[in-house]
Amino acid sequence: MSLQNFTPQIWSDTMLAQVRANLVFGNLVNRDYEGQISAVGDTVRINAIGDITISNYTKNTSIGAPQVLTDAQTVLTITQAKSFNFGIDDVDAAQQKPKVMTEAMAWAGYNMALTIDQYIAGLYTDAASANLTGSSGSFVTVDKPTYDKVGSGTTVYDEIVILGQFLTQSKIPIQGRWVVIPPWGKTHLTQDPRFTSFNTAQARNAIAQYALGDGGSNSGAPGASGQGGSAADAYLGMIEGMAVYESVNAPHIGGTSGASGSQDAFIAGHPMAWTFADGLSKVEAYRPPDYFNDAVKGLHLYGGKVTRPYGLAVAFLQKP
Repeated sequence: MSLQNFTPQIWSDTMLAQVRANLVFGNLVNRDYEGQISAVGDTVRINAIGDITISNYTKNTSIGAPQVLTDAQTVLTITQAKSFNFGIDDVDAAQQKPKVMTEAMAWAGYNMALTIDQYIAGLYTDAASANLTGSSGSFVTVDKPTYDKVGSGTTVYDEIVILGQFLTQSKIPIQGRWVVIPPWGKTHLTQDPRFTSFNTAQARNAIAQYALGDGGSNSGAPGASGQGGSAADAYLGMIEGMAVYESVNAPHIGGTSGASGSQDAFIAGHPMAWTFADGLSKVEAYRPPDYFNDAVKGLHLYGGKVTRPYGLAVAFLQKP
């Protein structure tokens, strides 16, 4: 492939497809307020109304003047601008260059997706304080999921159930709830009989097929936001009505990742809690003046915002 055959829009769309196909957290947000984004600093304004009062009604009695609705406006600002820039030497041009370029673009999209997912996951710090187990300075050390700890110990399964309780207390809809855990959390769950007894391969496939049929922007099930990809691939099963996902981008806070003493944030929530917007995905080909190669550079702009902090719940857990 040479510069003469380079079609920017095709490669831009290819990169964007790679990015969205490899998101986990990025498929568990809503994109309801995405607008035209062309530069860092662009804003998306989000309007919301306050609660509506429910009153008793007495027959043949005036219900009074209508409630005056209050509104609030939140601004989502595009703060992130990420780029890549790589070249393929002319020596490689005679050796399957189209294949090399396709592979390189796939990796560029994959690594861009990891960067975006880490950014979105980092928004967990805006979760409501009432929805926290432990803290970033005081982690809860969980018990190993042995039979004697089932129902009486502090296991990963128990802590996820508590996160579900927090969401219920916050009046978050049950449909669409999710929880994202690090790889060692998955290990603990698959060793817990309460999880493995019901989350058989057949049961998981049945739930996944049902959930994938929805694909709505506010669905927390596999394929949420209609993207599928890693969100579906990372799906583990259900706990208390929450779709459970595994991700290496679950925030790692301290210790050696995955080893004893690893300190991580387990995040539960609903797509209504936070929103994400990305816009410009620009890819250009060029010839660097000092090299005999074809180069490609790309730019991606995005931003995110927690609009309903009570729609997120976080457990700060430490691996025993």
